[in-house]
Amino acid sequence: MPTPHTADATPSIFALPPPDLSTQIDLCWATKRSGGSGTTFHEFFPDAGAHLIFRHSPAGCRMVLVGPATERATVERVAGGEYLGIRFRAGQAPRFADVRSSELTDGCVEVTRVRGIPIESLAERLRALPDLGSRQRAFANLVRDAAPPLVTDARCRRATLLLEAHGGQLRVDALADALGLHTRSLERLFLDQFGMTPKRMARLVRLRNVLGALHSGAFATLAELAQTCGYADQPHLIRDFKTLTDRLPGEKGAHRSRQLVRADTRIVHRVRP
Repeated sequence: MPTPHTADATPSIFALPPPDLSTQIDLCWATKRSGGSGTTFHEFFPDAGAHLIFRHSPAGCRMVLVGPATERATVERVAGGEYLGIRFRAGQAPRFADVRSSELTDGCVEVTRVRGIPIESLAERLRALPDLGSRQRAFANLVRDAAPPLVTDARCRRATLLLEAHGGQLRVDALADALGLHTRSLERLFLDQFGMTPKRMARLVRLRNVLGALHSGAFATLAELAQTCGYADQPHLIRDFKTLTDRLPGEKGAHRSRQLVRADTRIVHRVRP
């Protein structure tokens, strides 16, 4: 497999959601690829959450809902393209398309409308706003009351909120007890709703906590990071991080996703379908 090279830097905005959407949305982001030519790729880490990604560019506009990812993936990006994104908390994405939630794990689905608005009309509305930040905020507000939940079982939605609240450090039997379920019943529900076990979901939630800790630098040693994030020991942290990200947690910038000139993983969003 060819070694990827870092592509040109692009301006990006990251923001918290409106307060009334904070239990549904974790992060809003926007970026514009203003330099270079042709296409590049943006790396995605494994993630328990789902992303709604909207692109408008000289190549046209497109929106996809990217489901939970159990392995690294990439998004293809085009020169001159502006990308608006929303990261939904695990299990909290709305139903933007007629698809089972379990079918979205390690996959994506085309979204043609939001709140009845065709994406072509949405692109026109967004282009009329003065700057990237304004477009990001308007895009986030579109999600409000957009659709019923993609994950139909309320127990599963509550389970994912509990996993996030505990940073993924919640045993499956304890999670089942909190929901008043037998462990096997919870596992069957997760497989039906997410296409993965609660243990796998917890692992992805825990990885996100590690990435956040690496970003903040709020630890003295990797052993302390491992203990804080619920790993058995430092080697356990290193093995799991390497498996999921293809990096070592002690590497400089290990928490940062990269812009690449060619993909070395599954592509979840292409310039053209």
